[in-house]
Amino acid sequence: MPANTPCLMTQVRRGRFAKWLRWVGDNVGDCCTGVDNGTNSEGTTMRLLLDGNDWLLAPLLPHEFWWRQAWKEEWSPAGCPPWGEWIRACVPGDVIADTLDAGLIPHPYIDLNSLACEWLSERDWVYRKHFTAPDEWRGKHVRLRFDGVDYACEVYLNERLLGRHEGTFTPFEFDVSEHLRFEKPNCLTVLVEHKPPVDVVQGQIGWTSRARVWKSRFAYDWDWCTRLVPLGIWQSVALLATEGVWSEDVWVRPRVQGNVAQVEVSARLRSVPSALDGWNLQWRVEDPDGNLVVQRETPVQPGDTAPSEQVVTLEIPQPRLWYPNGMGEQPLYRLRLYLVRGERCSDEREVTFGIRTVRAVPNEGAPPDALPYTLEVNGRRVFVKGWNWTPHEQMTGRVRPERYERLLTLAKHAHCNLLRVWGGGLLEREQFYALCDRLGIMVWQEFPHSSSGIQNAPPEDAEYLQYIEAQARQMIPLRRNHTSLVIWCGGNELMDDRWVPLTDAHPALAKLKSLVQELDPDRIWLPTSASGPVEGASVELAGTGKMHDVHGPWVYLGAEEHYRFYNTIDPLYHSEFGVEGAANPQIFERFISPEYRFPPDATNRVWLHHGSWWIHREKLEALFGRIEDLETFIRASQWMQAEGLRYAIEANRRRKWRCSGVSPWQFNEPFPNTACTNVVDYLGQPKPAYWWARRAYAPMHISLQYERLTWQPGEKWQAEIWVHNSTTQAFHALWSVCLVALDGREVARLGGAVEVAPEGVVHAGHVECSLPQEEGVWVALVCLNDGRGGLLSCNEYLFSTAQPPMQPLLRAPRTTLRVWHRHQQAGIRNAGEAVALFVRFMPQEGQWLLCEDDYFCLMPGETRMVNVAGKGTVAIEAWNSDLHHIHL
Repeated sequence: MPANTPCLMTQVRRGRFAKWLRWVGDNVGDCCTGVDNGTNSEGTTMRLLLDGNDWLLAPLLPHEFWWRQAWKEEWSPAGCPPWGEWIRACVPGDVIADTLDAGLIPHPYIDLNSLACEWLSERDWVYRKHFTAPDEWRGKHVRLRFDGVDYACEVYLNERLLGRHEGTFTPFEFDVSEHLRFEKPNCLTVLVEHKPPVDVVQGQIGWTSRARVWKSRFAYDWDWCTRLVPLGIWQSVALLATEGVWSEDVWVRPRVQGNVAQVEVSARLRSVPSALDGWNLQWRVEDPDGNLVVQRETPVQPGDTAPSEQVVTLEIPQPRLWYPNGMGEQPLYRLRLYLVRGERCSDEREVTFGIRTVRAVPNEGAPPDALPYTLEVNGRRVFVKGWNWTPHEQMTGRVRPERYERLLTLAKHAHCNLLRVWGGGLLEREQFYALCDRLGIMVWQEFPHSSSGIQNAPPEDAEYLQYIEAQARQMIPLRRNHTSLVIWCGGNELMDDRWVPLTDAHPALAKLKSLVQELDPDRIWLPTSASGPVEGASVELAGTGKMHDVHGPWVYLGAEEHYRFYNTIDPLYHSEFGVEGAANPQIFERFISPEYRFPPDATNRVWLHHGSWWIHREKLEALFGRIEDLETFIRASQWMQAEGLRYAIEANRRRKWRCSGVSPWQFNEPFPNTACTNVVDYLGQPKPAYWWARRAYAPMHISLQYERLTWQPGEKWQAEIWVHNSTTQAFHALWSVCLVALDGREVARLGGAVEVAPEGVVHAGHVECSLPQEEGVWVALVCLNDGRGGLLSCNEYLFSTAQPPMQPLLRAPRTTLRVWHRHQQAGIRNAGEAVALFVRFMPQEGQWLLCEDDYFCLMPGETRMVNVAGKGTVAIEAWNSDLHHIHL
């Protein structure tokens, strides 16, 4: 029998939904794409990867596996409901995606279909794979390693029970040296048990004290996704062969001392009895260009206990330091470790690492009881331009490398320098952290704790503390070699019954803090987020010193209140806040049937299913008047999100160093919502809020501070000019404000000069003028230039003297665009007399595009050249222009 041919197999289902997946393409994710799911210190001389789409899968009722003796090789699901046959499965993967591929469920992201798929997580699932062991492995020591199974499983090899494991985020392995067959294919069977009940894994609404296992809680239902709980072998499976001695873990700890980096490397070795004698460790470090900078060979020193710890300090002269995005480069060194005896190599490891020093220092003017929230990297303070990161796929096993690359590239492009990996989600895959290392995006990693609405403190009994210690002892070493990882946090919104954030005095957080100090002491520790005396941002608490790291709000507060709020609050760090906005049109085209696309309110059950918390039609119509079609709703809602989020970021940035940074909620989403607080949609396409937040994070930026959007005809309009500088260079610049009517008439032009300190923020001036005695919307074009014609920053703000205030945007005078494309640049000229409102690039279905700028206004006669990267046909239009196309 060929090596990968299933034996005693009934018909294997391949389904009609494979076509649907091809249609969705990169955005949904295909199976078995060779994702590297190990740690960044993984490696071996002899490795047989068992990943692939040649696994078999069948569901059983809980406990039926043992009754049917399904571990036996001759067992098949013939006659077993619901399907009576094997289906093809992919590893890494999950059972939702596999049953979708087989055509046995409707796509769970379309309309209400997820309701018909919830039963999948109530079943046990039998995975099976046949493989042939390499003949040259006879006599070797062989381990079977699982990088991640969600959640609980039993593993059988050739009908022999190897063991049981529980824990989504913890790898495990078995010694199979005596159980492998070489004369015929081996039969690997994995029973993945049904999901832990809601009693021990709470959804968004519940009791944190009852959440007793560490499995991703978001999938049990959250405001930005549905209830669809993944199960399965969600990370890689491999056989590892050695000479009986291997490296279990390698830990690299670089420290900068003057012009030298002292790199302490610790290797934890395992072996069969008496196998360590005579082995040496070869240590080699290559610089970012691949040049060998240091090498050493040391004999293995057997210890009195297993595992054996081997430690060496390597010296790197003139190290190239790693900096966050926007502050410098991200050079990465490479450690290669070989376990050798003579000409034989039993094991090898490879670790990629950067060299940097990071610490947290007190905020300027912070009260004495506050934690330090300002990050300092290599001696330079960092204003955090962050985002909150959620899992980007609800079928967590079905993730393609291209999606990580796409999303994290978008984060870097938006000047992001930190992602907070939220506590109700994942300990992300290895690839996530490796990309963050490369892109300069720092990571704030939370342990799997989160608030629950009713009660928000984790358990504190001895059994639970023992459980989280066992989990964290495995999780921390998996990620501690990553330069991008700067913070471990105890969890999201952990609070007592008075809604006061917990401290390290809570037993669970004290336990986790002690483990971080033991296993990764070079990282910053935070007990929870929010932290300090209060959880929520509040106007009433401004000036009291009680807003340390705070959360909220997550909505647009209104044409006056939104600005009063953000002009008043004074947090030391704002680690969660957001504004809701409708999805991009492609989300509706792919996932919402035409009959459910309108109206966007509580009468529409599909809108309720895909984002009930975030619809808020009445709020939008207070700004724009009655809305009668989806296109108008999307445009209006996305403008509101962009306006509200930009202002919140800019307001916090104006308090730089008193406020050490911001992390809006949220960057991405795992499920296609009709409305949500994300700025990049499920398909990887930015919403307008992404682009306005990107501008607000720009290294050189000009912003406008104002009290409200709404004014009276003839009233004196006034605002404050601020200039922000994230560079190390001081500069002199000229600023200007031009107030323009929608029809292109200039109302006022004001200007001045400003001197900006390195890494500073300055109030550049006050502007005021009388508005015309008419109702309308007025565009304030705010620009910063270097005095020699070079544009440093530009922003557009809208103000109204109409009622409803933004309704004139929907009937703005038409204008004419002229577009062209040359050498990865798109040229756009406003050839009409009216302002071109919100010019936007719209890629085709399944196309990923990266633009230098998007969602901007063009004044009459203005031309803008925009760098564009991508392929295919791209549509370009403004709210008040015809549609045009360019072909990349």
